[in-house]
Amino acid sequence: MSVSEVVKEFADRLSDELSGVESEAGAGSLAGLLAGASSTGSDDREVLAVLVEGVRLLNVANTLLAQTVQSAARIGVPARKRLKTGVDLLLGLGVPPAVAYRLSRVGKAFESVPALAGLASQARVGGVAIEHADAVGEGLAFVGKRVELDSEAELRVARRLMVQERPSDVRNRARELAIELEPIVEEGFDGVPVAENVELNEMSVVVGADGRTNVAIDVDAVLGEELLQALDPLCRPVLQPDGSRDPRNAGQRRADAFGQIVRTYLARNDRPTNGGVLPHVSLLVPVAVESGSGSAGSGAGGAGQVASLGFTGPVSSPTVGLVLCDAALRRLEVDGDGSALNVGREHRAVTVQIRKGLEARDRGCAAPGCGRPVGWTDAHHIVPWSEGGETSLANSVLLCRMHHTKVHHGGWEVFMGTDHHP
Repeated sequence: MSVSEVVKEFADRLSDELSGVESEAGAGSLAGLLAGASSTGSDDREVLAVLVEGVRLLNVANTLLAQTVQSAARIGVPARKRLKTGVDLLLGLGVPPAVAYRLSRVGKAFESVPALAGLASQARVGGVAIEHADAVGEGLAFVGKRVELDSEAELRVARRLMVQERPSDVRNRARELAIELEPIVEEGFDGVPVAENVELNEMSVVVGADGRTNVAIDVDAVLGEELLQALDPLCRPVLQPDGSRDPRNAGQRRADAFGQIVRTYLARNDRPTNGGVLPHVSLLVPVAVESGSGSAGSGAGGAGQVASLGFTGPVSSPTVGLVLCDAALRRLEVDGDGSALNVGREHRAVTVQIRKGLEARDRGCAAPGCGRPVGWTDAHHIVPWSEGGETSLANSVLLCRMHHTKVHHGGWEVFMGTDHHP
């Protein structure tokens, strides 16, 4: 029996076991175990044992693929199949690209790096996950590019990486070792690790054809730490008014937090000016759109009938309303102390005095159960400015950006109660 036949027979037997196919060999017992596992705990030990061996089997299979694809590349199978690399062989079998490249990297590392021989031996018996092996291989290469290693030093580094628990730990340890093992140089040497080199920092901001803005940022460790410290307190889940979980996933919370940081910065007065004025959101609104005689989102009126943001282009009617809640235009009313509590239609933007009154009244986002602080809120016109609403304490409410967006995009409404609270 050939090697490929042995592997095929094993795969067929395991497939039969999982499918519950009866045979003379007694196949189907594994399917029966998994289907019959109850919640009483009677099958715990057996099910957990299968889980442990399943992980080991997965590790063995991944190691088999890694070494086989490297062997295929070495003997020229891809070229004979009119393919470029061994990775293409895996892609043709439906392996996801990220997994295919990882398997190829590990196969090459096991074959070409003597210091990884021990790791390869553990992997062949299922003791090492392919992700961990990949992290060790890349970590060793990372250190080797920055510090000259002889065979003994390379083996020591590999062992120190192998004992880390998770792939992320391996990568962090590799960075530590690169710094720790860096040779002492004479004073005045200005070399810095790549992770700390600010000259490599870059950021791209691209507005796509669909109007969405894609941001990619690659920064040094210190700036990255500052960014994460700024985002962290703003990224935490917030319970809904009914006590249910925050519906936003981690990526959405992170994007909302980034937006809050940008809006907080734009609200400050001690920042650089652009053309003599403080830059803020620029919205070009055709008269027909603002007065309500045209639709900002339909585009039916042709050019000039759709509102547009300064950098990112055309936007729909709900977003126009969202932006105009915080924009600037006649009449002025004051209270007994001379504070402007109603500027009528003299100003579209809420004045400092009205803002202070809102903060004292609403104490943060007024949406039931929200609790976000005043610093995270926008001032919203209850009766929209475009519909004749005045800029006043009685016609304004503080809303965080999430609930502010729900009002403009989600059909929510705000009403002022008889107690003069929203």
